[in-house]
Amino acid sequence: MKKLIAIIILSFLLRFVLLDKVPPSLNWDEVSQGYNAYSILKTGRDEWGVSFPVTNFRAYGDHPTTFYMYAAIPFIYLFGPSEFSVRLPAVIFGSLLPLLIYLLTEHLTEKKSVALTAAFFSAVSPWSILLSRQTIQAIPATSLLTFGILLFVVGMKKKTWLAIIGTAVLGLSAFAYHNTRIFSPLFLVVLLFLYRRRLLANLKLLAIILTTAVILFVPTTSAALSAEGSARSAFVGIINPGAINEINTARGASTLPPLFARLVHNKVTYFIPKAVTNYLGYFSPQFLFLKGGSQYQFSVQGFGIVNPLESLFFYLGLLTLVINLRKLDLSKKVILYWLLLSPLPAAITNDPYQVVRATTMLPAVYLVTAIGLTRALDRKVIFTVFWVIYLSWLALYLKNLFFDYSNKYSQAWQYGYKQVFQLLKAYPNQKVIITKRYGEPHLFYAFYSQLDPKIIQDKTRSLRFPKSDWFWTDKIDQVYFVNDWDIPTGQVDQIRLESGGAVDTHDSILVTSPDHVPVNLSIIKTVYFLDGQSAFVIGRL
Repeated sequence: MKKLIAIIILSFLLRFVLLDKVPPSLNWDEVSQGYNAYSILKTGRDEWGVSFPVTNFRAYGDHPTTFYMYAAIPFIYLFGPSEFSVRLPAVIFGSLLPLLIYLLTEHLTEKKSVALTAAFFSAVSPWSILLSRQTIQAIPATSLLTFGILLFVVGMKKKTWLAIIGTAVLGLSAFAYHNTRIFSPLFLVVLLFLYRRRLLANLKLLAIILTTAVILFVPTTSAALSAEGSARSAFVGIINPGAINEINTARGASTLPPLFARLVHNKVTYFIPKAVTNYLGYFSPQFLFLKGGSQYQFSVQGFGIVNPLESLFFYLGLLTLVINLRKLDLSKKVILYWLLLSPLPAAITNDPYQVVRATTMLPAVYLVTAIGLTRALDRKVIFTVFWVIYLSWLALYLKNLFFDYSNKYSQAWQYGYKQVFQLLKAYPNQKVIITKRYGEPHLFYAFYSQLDPKIIQDKTRSLRFPKSDWFWTDKIDQVYFVNDWDIPTGQVDQIRLESGGAVDTHDSILVTSPDHVPVNLSIIKTVYFLDGQSAFVIGRL
């Protein structure tokens, strides 16, 4: 018990320490979650005036899930809108994930040593640490998924009512992120199949589980099939406008007769190879142990998302389960099927090796790795060498995360908005014009200014419009938001608005990029990224 408590404390500290500085700032997704939570807290409506959205809220037009937004409300109530309050739900769910993995592993393997190993791996996991330090839906969704599976399998073995609660938690996880919206109902079907004999012997229990599943999964499935959900799928799915163009181009270039060209080049023949390649890629050493994902916000570049020393034991554990498939008891089959099915939500998206979309794999990877490790390290000398090398790599990773990462990638985190809006507090009731160079400045303004949500909800006081599957904002009261390329470097008297018309720049404050500084701008301050490059130039016109 002392070891488990130490692991949980370590898990919390790795996610909580310097929370407002690593990552270096809130990005646009984080301020969107935070401000919409603030808006619902104050008005009962999101920024678009929708009362208590259930499955998704509009945000920028990307329609994120709602669970994290509601989870942030108590902390915003206690501490106000800030990096701390918005990121704290992720810290809590991320810190508890090792505990859930421990309980599940102990139940499935009946070995405390394996459970402690899996819990420790997840506590110090590069995959989990960085994601648990930011406002992102994936970690709460993964924790709910793990908790739901834990309750279900325990219920099947001991107290059946826990299986009903487990089903409800799996249903709740579908409100937390898009990957669990696909994986949770799929894996519930797997669980029902694996435990079919016990469930058929208790038809009342089966009926309650199915009813619970229908009540909770139908709304999220309907949301995924709605116009908004379809729009998102068209944007991130394998079959997207770019893929359609590729298919049509291939048909046009084919020397086959038209009918055969259509049979060879179509959505099915395009989708299946892409999905299979993506799927296998999520098990590759390159993704898991060497390079991780390509997005700076979700993994530290130059490091895998799993300690590379775990690779041999992960593949050993996986091989052991696959070879002994026919001999596996139900518990081991749960582990194997979880691992094999978990990459599916990420595999059917258009850009492979997505750290966030593959988080349904995270608990299963560490569980399988712990199984492989305990089978291999039966000698003290090998055991000691393993941990020396393991902890040395971990120390190098943590040094990069806490001391180097923010300086290198502050621009990727849209650093500088907070500093801009803190400075602008000295100019109340002043017309302000802000570049859109770094993306969605209107919600940074609303968040850091703690703007009354009724103002942004009021269509007469804000200028907002849809364009190219996105929702844009050009104005909130006397604050205007303009494209960077529309800010001239010569004399400026007015700047074009994307929605049409222009804003008069007379007697205004301009926040621009260093590449678009008008000659008649009287510079007040320059805000720099943490690597020393200029981010914003603020001045009077």
